[in-house]
Amino acid sequence: MILKVAALCVAVAMICSAIRLQRPEMATALSLAAGLAVLTLLYGEIRQAGSWLDVFRALMGSDGDLTAAILKGAGIAVVAELGGQLCADAGETALAGRVALAARVALLGLCGPMLAQLSDMLRGALS
Repeated sequence: MILKVAALCVAVAMICSAIRLQRPEMATALSLAAGLAVLTLLYGEIRQAGSWLDVFRALMGSDGDLTAAILKGAGIAVVAELGGQLCADAGETALAGRVALAARVALLGLCGPMLAQLSDMLRGALS
């Protein structure tokens, strides 16, 4: 799988560098299309990771809240990485930084309830 992704990305990078001077908008569109193609190629791997999380949830005996938080966090990370890289490819490094900042804030908000639950567990164990 990684060989297909790497080959696709290298080929598109070469094409983009060849056409960027004359048609920068076409190079950006081609880069975006390649990013979507990579996500399509990775769909099976993403589903497999989801099944591993189901196994993890069964082992932990959890009601699914932790698994849902992990999946949301992974989704936030993937979307932020893709969005940030697309902004950087378009020459908008400041916007790429804002995407990364938004992802960090979203992940912090996602962790808040888990940290509160961990704090409650620690207080119960210490008393």
